[in-house]
This record gives sequence, C-alpha cells and structure tokens, in this order.
Amino acid sequence: MELKNDTASMLLLEIGTEEIPARFLPLALDKLRSNAERMLSDKRLSFTSLKAYATPRRLCLIAEGVPSLQTAVEKEVWGPPVNVSFDANGNPTKAAEAFAKANNLSVDSLQRKEKGKGLYLVALVREDALPTETILPEVFYELILSINFPKSMRWGNGSIRFARPIHWILASYANKKVVFEVEGIKSSNMTKGHRFLSPASFEVKDTRSYINLLRNNFVIIDHDERKKTIMEESDVLTSAIGASVVKDDELMHHVSYLIEYPMPFLGTFPAEYLELPPELLITVMKGHQKYFAVNSGGKLTNRFIIVSNTKEDNAETIKRGAERVIKARFEDARFYYHDDKKASLKERLKELKKVTFHEKLGNLYEKTLRISSIAEYIADKCCADIKDEIRIAAQLSKSDLVSGVVREFPELQGVMGGYYAANDKLGPDVAQAIAGHYRPAFSGDTIPETDAGAVVSLADKLDNIASFFSIGLVPTATEDPFALRRQTLGIISILIGKRYRLDVSELFRKALQPYQSDRTASILEDMLKFYEQRLEVLLNQGYAADCVDAVTCFAKDEPLYTVKDRLEALKRFKTLPDYEGFLLSFKRINNIAPEGKSGPVKKELFSQEEEAALYNAAESAASKLYPLLALERYSDSLEVLLTLREPVNRFFDKVLVMDKNEDIKNNRLALIKYIQTVGRQLADFSKLS
Repeated sequence: MELKNDTASMLLLEIGTEEIPARFLPLALDKLRSNAERMLSDKRLSFTSLKAYATPRRLCLIAEGVPSLQTAVEKEVWGPPVNVSFDANGNPTKAAEAFAKANNLSVDSLQRKEKGKGLYLVALVREDALPTETILPEVFYELILSINFPKSMRWGNGSIRFARPIHWILASYANKKVVFEVEGIKSSNMTKGHRFLSPASFEVKDTRSYINLLRNNFVIIDHDERKKTIMEESDVLTSAIGASVVKDDELMHHVSYLIEYPMPFLGTFPAEYLELPPELLITVMKGHQKYFAVNSGGKLTNRFIIVSNTKEDNAETIKRGAERVIKARFEDARFYYHDDKKASLKERLKELKKVTFHEKLGNLYEKTLRISSIAEYIADKCCADIKDEIRIAAQLSKSDLVSGVVREFPELQGVMGGYYAANDKLGPDVAQAIAGHYRPAFSGDTIPETDAGAVVSLADKLDNIASFFSIGLVPTATEDPFALRRQTLGIISILIGKRYRLDVSELFRKALQPYQSDRTASILEDMLKFYEQRLEVLLNQGYAADCVDAVTCFAKDEPLYTVKDRLEALKRFKTLPDYEGFLLSFKRINNIAPEGKSGPVKKELFSQEEEAALYNAAESAASKLYPLLALERYSDSLEVLLTLREPVNRFFDKVLVMDKNEDIKNNRLALIKYIQTVGRQLADFSKLS
C-alpha cells in the first residue's frame, strides 16, 4: 500500500556545545542554513520556511512545512547505443539485458531516444517516496559534520572536528525524536537552558513551543531579538541620565553572539580619564572589554554600558568588576599616550627605518619618501596653496605606527598621529591630514574632510597599488591580501568627492617612478585595467548599467567627477517624456554612421532641404553645446541635443542616404557622422536602452 504525502510538520535540530567563540557563529549560521537547504533538497524534501539560530552554547535549525514523505520522481537513465544493444535479427544483446536488469526492468520496457547523432536505450526509473522520518537521521548526522569553523578541534577519543565539544543533540520531526548518534552522543528531545540561570535538562514535547520554552529558561535563541533587547534596554538606561549609547554596529553584532540572555548595566569610570582622546577611550572599551561608550551632547561621558549574561540580582557585583577592570585598562592607555608625547613625530621618523613595509619593498621610512613625492606632485596640480602642509603631513603620516598606543591598538593608526601632530604644534591642517589619510577605510566610509588629508590619502593609496603591482602581488578572483580593491575604490571616491582635475593614468605613472624597469609599461596597463574595473563596479552600484557603459569612455581623458556628473545628468534625462523618441532618433544615427573618421560635410552637395535643415540644426546645437560642456553643465547640454530629434527623423523619412551618386552618398554619411560626433561629446548613446 502506497503511503500518502498528506501531512507537513516541523523539524528541529539543536546542537548543544561548550561555548563557541562569537566570531565563529555568523559563518557557522550561514553554513548550517545553506547546507540544510541543499541536503534537504538532495533528499527531495521540501519546506515552507527554514531558519537557523545561534548562541554561544547552541546551533539550531528549524524548518516548517516538511512533508511526511519525499517527493517521488521518475528519471531517465541512459544506456548503451541501440546498434550494440540488438543483433542483426533484433534480439537483445548482453549489453541490453544487463542494462535492463540493472534498472529492474525488462528489455521490452526500455525506450529509445536520440542524443547527438545516435539512438540510445533509456530506462524510465521510478524512485518511490520514503518516509521523512527514515531519511532525517542521515541528513542530521551529515549536516552536523558539514559545519565548518575557522578553527576546530577533536575531543576525547573521537574523530570528528567541531568548534567546541558537543554535549547534547536535540532532534525531532513532527514532535517525535529523530534517533542517531555523533561521537557517542545520542540524539534526544531534551535540551538545556541558560548555563547558570537554568542549567537543568528539560524535554521539548512540542516543537512550536521550543523558542518560548528556551526564553522561559533564560535563552533568547534569535540573534536579532538579542540585539533588539540590548539596544532597547541600553537606551532606557542612558536616557535616564540624558545620554545615549555610541552607535557601533560591529560591536553590537559581536556582543549579541557573546551571550544567551542579554542584560545591560550602566557603569562609571573616573572622569579624569576623559582627558584622553575619545577614540582611545572608545577603542579600549570596545577592543578589550566589549563595552559600549556613552555620549551626551556630542561628547563622551564617563559612563559605559556592560552587557552581561545574567540577571539583575548580580548587577552591583558585575558593575564593580567592570569598573575596576576598565580603570586599569584606561590607566595603561594613559601611560602609553603621555609617554608617546615625549617624542615628536619628526623624531620618530628614524624609527621607521627599522620597520619593514614589505620584504620586497623596503621599510616604512622609504615608503614615507615615496608618499611625499607623490603628494607634492598632486599638490602642484590641485592644491599648490597648501603644498607645505601637505609635504609635512605626508612625511610624518606613518610616524605614529611606532608609538606605544598604535602598537597596542593598530586600529588607531592615523587618528593618534593627528593628536601627536597637534601636540607638536604642527597646525590643524597637518593634524587633520594625518588623522584622516587612511580614509575611506571601508565601504561606506567618508573621504578626508580637508584637501591636505585627501591628497596624502591619494598618495598613500597610489603608492600601495603601484608598489604591490610592481612586484606582482596583484589581487586575484579570490584573494586581495593588501586590500588593493578597497584602496582603488578609495582613490575613485576622493577624486569624485573632491572634484580634482587629475589624470589617473598620470597619477599611476608617477607612483610607478621608483620601480622603473622594462615591465613598467605593462604594469601601468594592468593598473589602469584594474582601476577601470573598480570604477565600473562603483558606478554600477548607483546607476543603470547602460548609463555607466555610455559614459565610462570619458574616464580616461576627463576628471573623474565629470563622469559622475554625466551619469547624474543621464539619469534625469531618461525620466523626460521625450527621451524614448530621442533615443530612437540617435539609434538611427548610430545604425548607419560609418566607422572611423569621415570627410567634412560639403553644403554644396545638399540636394534636399532636409539635409540642409539637419546640418543647420546640428551647427546651432554644437554652438550651444560646446560652451555648456566647458562649464560642465551636462543636463543643459542634453536638452540642447533634444532639439536634433525632429530634424533627424525628417532627414531619415525623406532622404535616401545611399544615393547612387557616390559623392552625395558620402556627404550624407559625413553629415550623419557629424551628428553622431556632436552627440558623443555627452555620451555614447548606442549603449543606452
């Protein structure tokens, strides 16, 4: 009797472990979810929803709408060619009989189908649906073994690897246990609550109550719910003192994976430490202790948020412990900071000679010389009035790398250099330039506010790209160890944001000067290709692909910001009611315009009034267009081009371009080429859709 696939139920898998490092959990969640989807699909098991959750002590998978039976399938199995499957009398050969037997069929039930140039035997094989409950033990076992971690371990005498030892496995389907075993640990329908607040095991009788059952035992399984709890309760605490939590998505993400039952508390540290740079205080709180800083009126306060993994009963003990630890950390930071200020950035320059930048690229002192040379070159082009400040900032840009604070907190490179420059009384321009020259440091980061900072940032990034390309350490499809993609995007962002009139190929050529060889030309070509790819990626994030294709041809010859301005103009232009008609007109132009250059248009060869009308319209448009382009008024320029739509349409409707007279034909083609050339001052309209 065939089983009916008439019910759909929930499946639940929970892997209970010793505490898994928070940084491992996001990747483990992705693997658990994607591997489960693939494995269930491979077993022909559907589901209506599938979610994965994680806390430090457990990984969990919940799927809803899982049917009680697999999906039955009928599949084709291809066999031997027909010409070797039957003899001259039409009797089956051993090849046909063996193929039929292997698929539990008679030779008569085999089909014949063409593939390529031959005819083959084909068996239609039905795979019946098996009960889900018989399939899941293997799926769950393989799923647990498939989860990868940055680091894993074996325990006891076992052979499998996992981030931390597995202590229990909860597995159920349709509220019934799914029985299997991993390293001597037998699955059950039992789980555990919070390690300290509810350590006893308890039974999960109904999968739908699982999440609430855990919550009642002080475990919030949903990572997003833990984040929401942290944010809301922290806001309550800080609002009561007229302050707010310093927003830090990265820290919030990490902390939410550190705990199962978040409970924020408000701590205090001595106000004397507020004399330290706020970035230093925040970094100490975040890096060492995973505490959230607290602001009031745009200034850092001497309060902080601790997120504990326990209840309010222990609040005072937790706060006192946290305050004692953070005070000790701040005391260390204060020592480093004041010790660093005893030596100027200029005095630290000689120490850079002892620090290797890269084994094939010399030391950091040599790098600062290269940065300075590139920065002065750029300053001459766009910021000559602050060239002295740029030169000083470039020379001292890496001096803070040998300071005590930056050695302890590398993420404060540049930032601390800005404070030390202010301490050395080098002026606000130099201090801000040093502080901001690593920006933009990540996707969405801002560019340096000052021109001095922007120029030094460009110089540093250009040197990095040229240096690593010169020794063949270029990004691949899977690796970019020196973040050259990000730095190229940074260069593009600065050139657009600051509207500098700089030639990128000349910048790369300047950056390659210290590495001259017989390969310099090919290295420069590779750098420019890499740059163009990154430019296309960046522009495609905000604009339609056809618009990007239409204007990237200008990136080699014009300031980069004008490419962005052209895109903005095209984006608006495409919303105009006349756009579609205009585009069709220019499609007609592009379809017939000759390749390469053509001769001048000769008015004396016009034989129809539509030719003269189109030429006069083009001349009038060009006389207005070129001054507008010089002023970089691209939207106005596009509106001028719109005036050519009607003359172009009338020309094609009334004039036979391919006239029998060769001179007339060539003159009409020259006129069409002239129209195309005028249009291409703005964009390559053949790329638009």
